[in-house]
Amino acid sequence: MNVAAALMSMLRAAGVTHLFGNPGTTELPFLDALDGSGIEYVLALQEATAVAAADGYAQASGRVAVVNLHVAPGLGNGLAIIQNAARARSPVVVTAGQQDSRLLLDEPILAGDMVQMTEQFTKWSHEVRTPAEALTAMRRALTLARTAPTGPVFLSLPMDVMVDAADDPGSQGFDPPSAAMPDPEALQRAAALLGAARAPLIIAGDGVARAGAVDDLVAVAEALGAPVYGEPIFRRTNFPGDHPLWRGGMFPTPAGVRRALEPSDAVLIVGANVFAWFLHTPGRPFRDGLGVVQVDDDPWEIGKSHAVTLGIVADPGAALRALRAALAGHGSAGAAERLAAATRTRGEYVRRLHAEADAQAEQMPVSPAYLMRTLAALVDDDTAIVDESASSLPHVLRHFKFPARGAFFGSKTGTLGWGMGAAIGVQLARPGRKVVATIGDGGLMYAPQALWTAAHYRLPITYVVPNNASYAILKSGMLSLGLPGAKRGIFPGMDITQPEIDYVALARALGVTASRIDTPSALGDVLRGALAADGPSLVEVPIDRGFKAMM
Repeated sequence: MNVAAALMSMLRAAGVTHLFGNPGTTELPFLDALDGSGIEYVLALQEATAVAAADGYAQASGRVAVVNLHVAPGLGNGLAIIQNAARARSPVVVTAGQQDSRLLLDEPILAGDMVQMTEQFTKWSHEVRTPAEALTAMRRALTLARTAPTGPVFLSLPMDVMVDAADDPGSQGFDPPSAAMPDPEALQRAAALLGAARAPLIIAGDGVARAGAVDDLVAVAEALGAPVYGEPIFRRTNFPGDHPLWRGGMFPTPAGVRRALEPSDAVLIVGANVFAWFLHTPGRPFRDGLGVVQVDDDPWEIGKSHAVTLGIVADPGAALRALRAALAGHGSAGAAERLAAATRTRGEYVRRLHAEADAQAEQMPVSPAYLMRTLAALVDDDTAIVDESASSLPHVLRHFKFPARGAFFGSKTGTLGWGMGAAIGVQLARPGRKVVATIGDGGLMYAPQALWTAAHYRLPITYVVPNNASYAILKSGMLSLGLPGAKRGIFPGMDITQPEIDYVALARALGVTASRIDTPSALGDVLRGALAADGPSLVEVPIDRGFKAMM
């Protein structure tokens, strides 16, 4: 058995069933070992799509995903998506073929220092040097990727090392280390602080979804009668979107967070980055005297940028279960009344939201609010939504219920080109589940090659493209910054016109059934048909091209 075959055996023993990638010469010895390995190769036509698919797969399955890229240029193509995987803490092992190590001194074409390229975005980056260390390095990579705080790892695999004999068959399975348990004394202090609060509030981060702790958070929120906000840039289902205590995501500015926290006297933050902003604005999110409890499985996140009253380093699920038990001994006065009031408030909000969208039912071009309201009413509760719609994202978050765990996935960095491939990974992770990808026209053009992969594997993904023929989110950003050009209506390089792109023809050329909706009255029937397709489909919807400042 050579090293490549032993590595494939190790991956299979670790539960890996798919290898995402785009092949090249330096990867051939590694890919040759796929035959008989039980691992399916998922072909992407560009490396960023391959990494995005692996990222989506890791997030949706909770298991490690592996992607194989083509030496330094291919790695460069995928690097922006590796950054997203790092911010999302996705357990992804990124591999790339390297030129024969005996050639490296001569600076062969395509070769480069790939460890240096990736180390800022990975938990560990390494170039395998000998056959003896290859399996140790892969075992370490798989373990590190899956150990909290989870995240991507990179391995460079030289061609000559892959064909050398292996002294380890790589067939022994292994499990990642167990989750960290919370300190009992700290949990009692947290329960006392939160239980005594007159108006407790919870901020849920994507660490809740990663830990599979949504139900645990619901139990704690109901025990406290505490409203739950998403961290400013939340991109997972961390709390059921149709629960009366859900308040949506916080606006990503210090002032926006502070406004949301104003009524509260104690805050529980679980699995969140405190805080990731979009643009710089002055101010502090926490007022003086506010009691803040922060729980995270990464000690780096505790009090990283803003001081907290109590920090607890632990698996979010284990901490929430222990906190729920501790709250039973402390009580939470007024919890039932707060839950009842939240139920009334939530009902009124939903009715108002629907009425506002329905009032735009005849607007031409189609209103993005009405588009998402219509689409949300048609999808099943177990449909997974993958979003990269940029300026339409607020409407996605408002109108979809997201009742189930794993109902929502979004780009953690805002890097365009992630959503097209991520939808592929999400669907492969859950083969029986429908995926709807809401993708802006700008985002689609970063990775249209993903449509071919969806068609090739007959994946039931419906791509819905709200098309405003521009990078409208950037126009909004210029207005928000008060830039002189924006005041005069000048937005350089932000219009995708002259010519406008025919997304229906593009999708059909790549093997995907496609249609275009120009009138709101046709939305329901066309979307319903696309959702019922047994393979991939795309629906282009020209939308209102208006925009406004973000704040």
